[in-house]
Amino acid sequence: MQKTAPDLCAAPPASSPGVYLYCFAHDAVAGRIDAPGIDEDTAVTAVAAEGIAAVVSPVSVESFNGPAGDANLRDVAWVAPRARWHERVVEEVMRLSPVLPVRFGTVFSSTSALERLVAANAAPIRLFLARMADLEEWSVKAFLDVPKAEAWLMASQAAVDETTEPGPASPGLRYIQGRRLRVDARRRLQDLGRRTAGEVERLLAAHAVDVCPLRLQQREASWQDRKMVLNCAQLILKDRAAAWRERAAEVEARYVEQGLSLNVCGPWPPYSFCPSLLDGGQSQ
Repeated sequence: MQKTAPDLCAAPPASSPGVYLYCFAHDAVAGRIDAPGIDEDTAVTAVAAEGIAAVVSPVSVESFNGPAGDANLRDVAWVAPRARWHERVVEEVMRLSPVLPVRFGTVFSSTSALERLVAANAAPIRLFLARMADLEEWSVKAFLDVPKAEAWLMASQAAVDETTEPGPASPGLRYIQGRRLRVDARRRLQDLGRRTAGEVERLLAAHAVDVCPLRLQQREASWQDRKMVLNCAQLILKDRAAAWRERAAEVEARYVEQGLSLNVCGPWPPYSFCPSLLDGGQSQ
């Protein structure tokens, strides 16, 4: 989460109004944004500077800074709806212009403080917006169905054993072989997940402009027996997005017998590929 930083300007009184920043976009979006701010009763506007629109709304600095702000940012019930409202604004702007999104909780003490940041970073902001004009960010997650993957490994090894072990096995020997196959499958499961994830990422990345690896998420109860083996974001040319999605479906079909499934979602605001404009990731 973000906190206000004192290096750009002195911290205002706790009750002072601040400027909440959602994203940067082309200045043509000014007056065209139809979305409520994170406080819902505040209007979203655009501050134009250096030919760039900073999409903002008024907010209480106290909500994000100081003891009250610290308490709010630790409260999931407070953060979750506001994070969704933040994302809603960015997605609304993304329909009008390429965007450079900023993280939730980026608050400036004044419009002039925001304008100074824009002036100092106008060139990289414009460069990023120009690059994103033809690109989209898509999320790629791959999951391994553990029981299905184990069964596939056992069947694959059993087929190999049948070609190397002559004659039918006794019931006792078949039982021992079955236990050995299961133990061996569990031992090889991690390697299967890592190898399959690498192959999937490589096959899709061949059709992408850029790839950003993301941290694997821990298994949740709702996932049951599924294990995440790949999490990444890929930048795709807009006019190639449909073909890329078809490629993803083909890749999934290639590995479905091994227990792999893909979750491909997008397009999203390009958070994974944004330049760092705020020192230490903090607001000003």
